Amino acid sequence: MSRPERFPLFVLGAAVAAIAIGSYAPVRAQTGGEQPVTLDNVAGSPTGTLRMPASPARPPIVLLMAGSSADATGLATALAAEGVASLRQDGNMVTTDATAQWIALLRNDVRFPTVTVFAESGVTMSAAVVAARVARADGVITRGATTRVAADIARLVAKVGTATDAASIAAFARAVPVLGRRGAPSVARPTTARRSPRQVVMGSVGSVRVAIEWGAPQMRARDVWGGLVPWNAIWMPGADEATTITTDGPLTIGPLEVPAGDHTLYTFPTADLVQLIVSRDVGQFHTVKDESLFLGRVDMTASTRTTSAEGLTFALEGRGTSGTLKLMWDTREYSVPLSTKSLVTHEGLKR
Repeated sequence: MSRPERFPLFVLGAAVAAIAIGSYAPVRAQTGGEQPVTLDNVAGSPTGTLRMPASPARPPIVLLMAGSSADATGLATALAAEGVASLRQDGNMVTTDATAQWIALLRNDVRFPTVTVFAESGVTMSAAVVAARVARADGVITRGATTRVAADIARLVAKVGTATDAASIAAFARAVPVLGRRGAPSVARPTTARRSPRQVVMGSVGSVRVAIEWGAPQMRARDVWGGLVPWNAIWMPGADEATTITTDGPLTIGPLEVPAGDHTLYTFPTADLVQLIVSRDVGQFHTVKDESLFLGRVDMTASTRTTSAEGLTFALEGRGTSGTLKLMWDTREYSVPLSTKSLVTHEGLKR
Protein backbone atom coordinates (compact mmCIF):
# COMPACT_ATOMS: atom_id res chain seq x y z
CA MET A 1 0.00 0.00 0.00
CA SER A 2 1.25 3.49 -0.82
CA ARG A 3 2.18 5.78 2.03
CA PRO A 4 -0.46 8.06 3.58
CA GLU A 5 -0.61 11.72 2.63
CA ARG A 6 -0.56 13.82 5.78
CA PHE A 7 -2.16 17.20 6.35
CA PRO A 8 -0.70 19.32 9.18
CA LEU A 9 -3.21 21.42 11.09
CA PHE A 10 -1.57 23.70 13.66
CA VAL A 11 -3.65 24.20 16.79
CA LEU A 12 -4.05 27.40 18.81
CA GLY A 13 -6.40 28.48 21.56
CA ALA A 14 -7.62 27.33 24.94
CA ALA A 15 -10.93 25.70 25.85
CA VAL A 16 -12.11 26.25 22.29
CA ALA A 17 -9.51 25.25 19.71
CA ALA A 18 -8.50 27.20 16.61
CA ILE A 19 -7.00 25.96 13.39
CA ALA A 20 -4.32 28.17 11.85
CA ILE A 21 -2.79 27.91 8.41
CA GLY A 22 -1.38 24.47 7.75
CA SER A 23 -0.14 22.57 4.73
CA TYR A 24 -3.10 21.42 2.66
CA ALA A 25 -1.31 19.42 -0.03
CA PRO A 26 -3.80 17.64 -2.29
CA VAL A 27 -4.30 13.93 -1.85
CA ARG A 28 -2.35 11.85 -4.35
CA ALA A 29 -4.55 8.92 -5.31
CA GLN A 30 -4.17 8.01 -8.96
CA THR A 31 -7.14 7.87 -11.28
CA GLY A 32 -9.06 4.70 -10.58
CA GLY A 33 -7.10 3.91 -7.41
CA GLU A 34 -7.08 4.30 -3.62
CA GLN A 35 -4.83 6.28 -1.28
CA PRO A 36 -4.72 6.41 2.53
CA VAL A 37 -4.77 9.94 3.96
CA THR A 38 -4.20 11.38 7.45
CA LEU A 39 -5.19 14.61 9.19
CA ASP A 40 -2.21 15.63 11.32
CA ASN A 41 -2.66 17.48 14.62
CA VAL A 42 -6.34 16.73 14.85
CA ALA A 43 -6.85 14.71 18.01
CA GLY A 44 -5.92 11.10 17.28
CA SER A 45 -4.64 11.86 13.74
CA PRO A 46 -7.78 10.58 11.95
CA THR A 47 -7.19 8.54 8.82
CA GLY A 48 -9.27 7.89 5.75
CA THR A 49 -9.17 6.33 2.32
CA LEU A 50 -9.60 8.27 -0.91
CA ARG A 51 -11.11 6.41 -3.87
CA MET A 52 -10.85 7.99 -7.33
CA PRO A 53 -12.88 6.92 -10.36
CA ALA A 54 -11.27 6.09 -13.70
CA SER A 55 -13.12 9.08 -15.16
CA PRO A 56 -13.99 11.94 -15.34
CA ALA A 57 -10.80 13.92 -14.70
CA ARG A 58 -12.50 16.28 -12.20
CA PRO A 59 -15.17 14.26 -10.40
CA PRO A 60 -17.44 15.41 -7.57
CA ILE A 61 -16.49 13.84 -4.27
CA VAL A 62 -18.58 12.33 -1.47
CA LEU A 63 -17.40 12.12 2.14
CA LEU A 64 -18.86 8.80 3.26
CA MET A 65 -20.29 8.59 6.78
CA ALA A 66 -21.74 5.11 6.40
CA GLY A 67 -22.93 2.87 9.20
CA SER A 68 -20.06 0.39 8.84
CA SER A 69 -16.65 0.24 7.21
CA ALA A 70 -17.83 -2.58 4.97
CA ASP A 71 -20.79 -0.50 3.81
CA ALA A 72 -18.52 2.51 3.18
CA THR A 73 -16.09 0.37 1.17
CA GLY A 74 -18.90 -1.02 -0.94
CA LEU A 75 -20.33 2.43 -1.56
CA ALA A 76 -16.89 3.77 -2.53
CA THR A 77 -16.49 1.03 -5.14
CA ALA A 78 -19.96 1.62 -6.53
CA LEU A 79 -19.51 5.40 -6.61
CA ALA A 80 -16.23 5.02 -8.51
CA ALA A 81 -18.10 3.00 -11.13
CA GLU A 82 -20.52 5.95 -11.37
CA GLY A 83 -17.68 8.41 -11.94
CA VAL A 84 -17.76 9.88 -8.43
CA ALA A 85 -14.81 10.10 -6.01
CA SER A 86 -15.16 9.35 -2.31
CA LEU A 87 -13.33 9.61 0.98
CA ARG A 88 -14.27 7.31 3.83
CA GLN A 89 -13.14 7.89 7.39
CA ASP A 90 -11.48 4.95 9.14
CA GLY A 91 -12.00 3.47 12.57
CA ASN A 92 -13.80 5.20 15.43
CA MET A 93 -12.36 8.71 14.94
CA VAL A 94 -15.61 9.98 13.42
CA THR A 95 -16.22 13.22 15.33
CA THR A 96 -17.83 16.49 14.33
CA ASP A 97 -14.50 18.32 14.46
CA ALA A 98 -12.60 15.72 12.42
CA THR A 99 -15.39 15.56 9.84
CA ALA A 100 -15.33 19.36 9.47
CA GLN A 101 -11.58 19.21 8.82
CA TRP A 102 -12.06 16.50 6.18
CA ILE A 103 -14.57 18.75 4.43
CA ALA A 104 -12.13 21.68 4.49
CA LEU A 105 -9.40 19.44 3.10
CA LEU A 106 -11.61 18.32 0.21
CA ARG A 107 -12.78 21.86 -0.55
CA ASN A 108 -9.11 22.84 -0.85
CA ASP A 109 -8.36 20.04 -3.32
CA VAL A 110 -8.57 21.52 -6.81
CA ARG A 111 -9.56 18.20 -8.37
CA PHE A 112 -13.04 18.23 -6.82
CA PRO A 113 -15.59 20.79 -8.07
CA THR A 114 -18.07 20.00 -5.27
CA VAL A 115 -18.09 18.23 -1.90
CA THR A 116 -21.11 16.23 -0.72
CA VAL A 117 -21.46 14.58 2.68
CA PHE A 118 -23.31 11.25 2.89
CA ALA A 119 -24.92 10.89 6.32
CA GLU A 120 -26.45 7.60 7.45
CA SER A 121 -28.69 7.19 10.50
CA GLY A 122 -26.88 6.19 13.65
CA VAL A 123 -24.06 7.67 15.69
CA THR A 124 -22.44 9.35 12.68
CA MET A 125 -25.54 11.23 11.48
CA SER A 126 -25.18 14.17 13.87
CA ALA A 127 -21.44 14.54 13.24
CA ALA A 128 -22.02 14.46 9.49
CA VAL A 129 -24.81 17.01 9.36
CA VAL A 130 -23.30 19.49 11.83
CA ALA A 131 -19.87 19.28 10.17
CA ALA A 132 -21.40 19.75 6.73
CA ARG A 133 -23.13 22.86 7.95
CA VAL A 134 -20.21 24.53 9.71
CA ALA A 135 -17.57 23.59 7.09
CA ARG A 136 -19.83 24.63 4.18
CA ALA A 137 -20.18 21.38 2.24
CA ASP A 138 -22.05 21.89 -1.01
CA GLY A 139 -24.55 19.13 -0.35
CA VAL A 140 -25.78 16.63 2.23
CA ILE A 141 -27.52 13.42 1.29
CA THR A 142 -29.06 11.22 3.98
CA ARG A 143 -30.13 7.61 4.31
CA GLY A 144 -32.26 6.46 7.20
CA ALA A 145 -33.95 8.25 10.09
CA THR A 146 -33.09 11.95 10.46
CA THR A 147 -35.33 12.79 13.42
CA ARG A 148 -32.47 13.46 15.84
CA VAL A 149 -30.84 15.99 13.49
CA ALA A 150 -33.98 17.55 12.02
CA ALA A 151 -33.18 20.99 13.46
CA ASP A 152 -29.68 21.03 11.96
CA ILE A 153 -30.94 19.74 8.61
CA ALA A 154 -33.55 22.51 8.55
CA ARG A 155 -30.78 25.10 8.99
CA LEU A 156 -28.48 23.73 6.27
CA VAL A 157 -27.59 26.17 3.52
CA ALA A 158 -26.27 23.28 1.44
CA LYS A 159 -28.54 21.32 -0.88
CA VAL A 160 -30.19 18.40 0.97
CA GLY A 161 -31.46 15.09 -0.41
CA THR A 162 -32.09 11.45 0.43
CA ALA A 163 -30.58 8.28 -0.99
CA THR A 164 -31.25 4.58 -1.13
CA ASP A 165 -28.23 3.31 -3.08
CA ALA A 166 -24.95 4.36 -4.68
CA ALA A 167 -26.63 5.36 -7.94
CA SER A 168 -28.86 7.89 -6.17
CA ILE A 169 -25.92 9.21 -4.12
CA ALA A 170 -23.90 9.66 -7.31
CA ALA A 171 -26.77 11.38 -9.13
CA PHE A 172 -27.18 13.80 -6.23
CA ALA A 173 -23.44 14.56 -6.05
CA ARG A 174 -23.26 15.26 -9.78
CA ALA A 175 -26.18 17.72 -9.58
CA VAL A 176 -25.14 19.64 -6.43
CA PRO A 177 -24.58 23.36 -7.09
CA VAL A 178 -21.48 25.03 -5.68
CA LEU A 179 -22.16 26.79 -2.36
CA GLY A 180 -20.96 30.30 -1.64
CA ARG A 181 -20.44 31.58 -5.18
CA ARG A 182 -23.42 33.95 -5.45
CA GLY A 183 -22.11 37.15 -7.00
CA ALA A 184 -18.78 35.61 -8.01
CA PRO A 185 -17.36 36.00 -11.52
CA SER A 186 -18.10 32.29 -12.03
CA VAL A 187 -20.53 29.95 -10.27
CA ALA A 188 -17.95 27.16 -10.58
CA ARG A 189 -14.88 26.84 -8.41
CA PRO A 190 -11.62 27.63 -10.25
CA THR A 191 -9.57 24.79 -11.69
CA THR A 192 -6.38 26.23 -10.20
CA ALA A 193 -5.16 25.74 -6.65
CA ARG A 194 -6.60 27.99 -3.94
CA ARG A 195 -4.30 30.81 -2.89
CA SER A 196 -6.45 31.26 0.25
CA PRO A 197 -7.15 27.78 1.69
CA ARG A 198 -10.44 27.17 3.49
CA GLN A 199 -10.20 26.85 7.26
CA VAL A 200 -12.72 25.96 9.95
CA VAL A 201 -12.60 26.39 13.74
CA MET A 202 -15.17 24.90 16.10
CA GLY A 203 -15.97 25.11 19.77
CA SER A 204 -18.53 25.97 22.42
CA VAL A 205 -19.44 28.97 24.54
CA GLY A 206 -21.70 27.61 27.26
CA SER A 207 -24.22 25.35 25.52
CA VAL A 208 -23.92 27.21 22.21
CA ARG A 209 -21.91 25.53 19.46
CA VAL A 210 -19.85 28.12 17.56
CA ALA A 211 -17.93 27.69 14.31
CA ILE A 212 -16.17 30.02 11.88
CA GLU A 213 -15.33 29.02 8.29
CA TRP A 214 -13.20 31.24 6.06
CA GLY A 215 -10.71 31.42 3.20
CA ALA A 216 -7.32 32.47 4.60
CA PRO A 217 -5.37 34.92 2.40
CA GLN A 218 -1.58 34.89 2.85
CA MET A 219 0.76 37.85 3.32
CA ARG A 220 3.29 36.74 0.70
CA ALA A 221 5.62 39.63 1.66
CA ARG A 222 2.90 42.24 1.14
CA ASP A 223 1.77 45.05 3.44
CA VAL A 224 -1.45 43.94 5.14
CA TRP A 225 -3.05 46.67 7.25
CA GLY A 226 -3.68 49.78 5.22
CA GLY A 227 -2.52 47.86 2.12
CA LEU A 228 -4.24 44.55 1.41
CA VAL A 229 -6.77 45.60 4.03
CA PRO A 230 -7.97 49.09 3.05
CA TRP A 231 -8.74 51.68 5.70
CA ASN A 232 -12.20 53.25 5.94
CA ALA A 233 -14.05 50.68 3.82
CA ILE A 234 -16.05 47.51 4.51
CA TRP A 235 -13.69 44.56 4.18
CA MET A 236 -14.46 40.84 4.23
CA PRO A 237 -11.98 39.11 6.60
CA GLY A 238 -11.34 36.25 4.22
CA ALA A 239 -11.28 35.37 0.53
CA ASP A 240 -13.36 33.58 -2.09
CA GLU A 241 -16.56 32.26 -0.46
CA ALA A 242 -17.73 34.55 2.34
CA THR A 243 -16.59 34.10 5.94
CA THR A 244 -19.35 32.47 7.98
CA ILE A 245 -20.07 32.16 11.71
CA THR A 246 -22.51 29.38 12.61
CA THR A 247 -24.21 28.91 15.99
CA ASP A 248 -26.91 26.56 17.23
CA GLY A 249 -28.13 29.01 19.87
CA PRO A 250 -28.27 32.77 20.52
CA LEU A 251 -24.88 34.37 21.10
CA THR A 252 -23.87 37.84 22.25
CA ILE A 253 -20.90 39.31 20.37
CA GLY A 254 -19.78 42.35 22.32
CA PRO A 255 -23.11 44.10 23.00
CA LEU A 256 -24.72 42.70 19.82
CA GLU A 257 -27.37 39.99 20.20
CA VAL A 258 -26.99 37.43 17.39
CA PRO A 259 -29.72 34.78 16.94
CA ALA A 260 -28.97 31.14 16.27
CA GLY A 261 -28.13 30.39 12.68
CA ASP A 262 -25.62 31.19 9.95
CA HIS A 263 -24.25 34.72 9.55
CA THR A 264 -21.51 36.41 7.54
CA LEU A 265 -18.68 38.37 9.13
CA TYR A 266 -17.43 41.65 7.66
CA THR A 267 -15.22 44.35 9.18
CA PHE A 268 -14.79 48.10 8.91
CA PRO A 269 -11.08 48.80 9.56
CA THR A 270 -9.60 52.23 10.22
CA ALA A 271 -6.12 53.13 11.38
CA ASP A 272 -7.51 53.65 14.89
CA LEU A 273 -10.38 51.16 15.20
CA VAL A 274 -11.65 47.95 13.63
CA GLN A 275 -15.35 47.12 13.83
CA LEU A 276 -16.75 43.62 13.38
CA ILE A 277 -19.96 43.51 11.31
CA VAL A 278 -22.47 40.65 11.47
CA SER A 279 -24.80 40.11 8.50
CA ARG A 280 -27.84 37.87 8.01
CA ASP A 281 -26.74 37.19 4.43
CA VAL A 282 -25.16 33.79 3.67
CA GLY A 283 -24.08 31.87 0.57
CA GLN A 284 -22.45 34.81 -1.19
CA PHE A 285 -18.97 35.53 -2.58
CA HIS A 286 -16.67 37.68 -0.43
CA THR A 287 -17.06 40.75 -2.65
CA VAL A 288 -20.85 40.81 -2.15
CA LYS A 289 -22.33 42.91 0.65
CA ASP A 290 -25.89 44.02 1.33
CA GLU A 291 -25.83 46.57 4.12
CA SER A 292 -29.60 46.27 4.58
CA LEU A 293 -28.94 42.79 6.02
CA PHE A 294 -26.37 43.92 8.59
CA LEU A 295 -27.38 43.12 12.19
CA GLY A 296 -24.92 45.59 13.65
CA ARG A 297 -21.31 46.59 14.29
CA VAL A 298 -19.11 45.88 17.29
CA ASP A 299 -15.83 47.61 18.22
CA MET A 300 -12.89 45.21 18.46
CA THR A 301 -9.96 45.53 20.87
CA ALA A 302 -6.54 45.84 19.21
CA SER A 303 -3.28 44.32 20.41
CA THR A 304 0.16 43.57 18.96
CA ARG A 305 1.46 40.04 18.45
CA THR A 306 5.05 39.06 19.19
CA THR A 307 5.04 36.81 16.11
CA SER A 308 3.68 37.43 12.64
CA ALA A 309 0.78 35.34 11.30
CA GLU A 310 1.37 34.62 7.60
CA GLY A 311 -2.27 33.81 6.97
CA LEU A 312 -5.46 35.44 8.21
CA THR A 313 -6.50 33.40 11.24
CA PHE A 314 -9.58 33.25 13.47
CA ALA A 315 -9.52 31.81 16.98
CA LEU A 316 -12.15 31.13 19.63
CA GLU A 317 -11.30 31.00 23.31
CA GLY A 318 -13.88 30.24 25.97
CA ARG A 319 -14.53 29.46 29.61
CA GLY A 320 -18.05 28.65 30.75
CA THR A 321 -20.60 31.09 29.39
CA SER A 322 -18.08 33.64 28.09
CA GLY A 323 -15.37 33.65 25.48
CA THR A 324 -13.40 35.64 22.93
CA LEU A 325 -13.37 35.78 19.15
CA LYS A 326 -9.97 36.75 17.72
CA LEU A 327 -8.92 37.87 14.25
CA MET A 328 -5.16 37.71 13.62
CA TRP A 329 -3.02 38.67 10.66
CA ASP A 330 0.57 39.86 10.43
CA THR A 331 1.45 41.28 13.87
CA ARG A 332 -2.02 42.63 14.63
CA GLU A 333 -4.71 40.94 16.67
CA TYR A 334 -8.29 42.14 17.09
CA SER A 335 -10.67 40.58 19.61
CA VAL A 336 -14.27 40.84 20.79
CA PRO A 337 -16.00 39.14 23.76
CA LEU A 338 -18.59 36.38 23.35
CA SER A 339 -21.20 35.36 25.88
CA THR A 340 -24.26 33.20 26.35
CA LYS A 341 -26.66 32.60 29.20
CA SER A 342 -26.36 28.82 29.27
CA LEU A 343 -23.60 26.92 31.08
CA VAL A 344 -23.99 23.33 29.78
CA THR A 345 -21.28 22.57 27.20
CA HIS A 346 -21.09 20.37 24.11
CA GLU A 347 -18.38 18.06 25.42
CA GLY A 348 -18.16 16.28 22.07
CA LEU A 349 -16.88 19.45 20.38
CA LYS A 350 -13.99 20.05 22.76
CA ARG A 351 -10.53 18.75 21.94
